[in-house]
Amino acid sequence: MFALTEKGLLETSEVIECSGKGSLWISYQYIEKGLLDLVEADLKRDVTSRDFYGPLFENTQLVLARLLEVQENERVLSLYKSAIAHRLKAMKQESAIVRKFEKGSNAHGASKKWLKHYSPALKCIIKDYDMLLKASDKSDPELENIRKAIRACTP
Repeated sequence: MFALTEKGLLETSEVIECSGKGSLWISYQYIEKGLLDLVEADLKRDVTSRDFYGPLFENTQLVLARLLEVQENERVLSLYKSAIAHRLKAMKQESAIVRKFEKGSNAHGASKKWLKHYSPALKCIIKDYDMLLKASDKSDPELENIRKAIRACTP
């Protein structure tokens, strides 16, 4: 693909699209072959990536949906919980910066902007997690505390 891109025969966007479809196909194959621990580890790495705090990627959502189809609800719930914990930790750190630095400082403004930008994604992930809990006839006693923590962090 690199050679085709270099020759101008393939656009970068097409390479990205093919890559995404390829990784999705590979994940589906792993699921079909029962390599669920490998899929789970890969997804956990994706949802807790060091620099990623936004909504779950489309491919991630599709693989999670496939795991639900093969009755791997516990794995999916665990992955959602990891994604929530990862984002909440970052949110708490940014909120501490907002409280520590005075209004008008660069750090205060940047962290406040970060919180405003990323809190909707976390709220959406929590909503999806809550729906999965209900569909699985389960509950999470920590969920209300997580919601309170988000409210405490949100500007």
